[in-house]
Amino acid sequence: MLAFCEKCRDMVEYTVREENMKKYIKGNEIEYLGKVAFCNECGEEIFVADIRDYNLQMLDRAYREKEGLIT
Repeated sequence: MLAFCEKCRDMVEYTVREENMKKYIKGNEIEYLGKVAFCNECGEEIFVADIRDYNLQMLDRAYREKEGLIT
């Protein structure tokens, strides 16, 4: 898996870790299990579009569950 690391200024391999995340939506704290990508070269967090999309899905599910909305 390759992604661009802004610190290394290169395409690098990365490692994905699961982390507990919190987000506030309409004044309510929503907790969910998300993923974060880290550069294997320098260890900095890097942006990966697929991981962002996954985290948004997990946040949406957690919000809907907490609010009792249709999933």
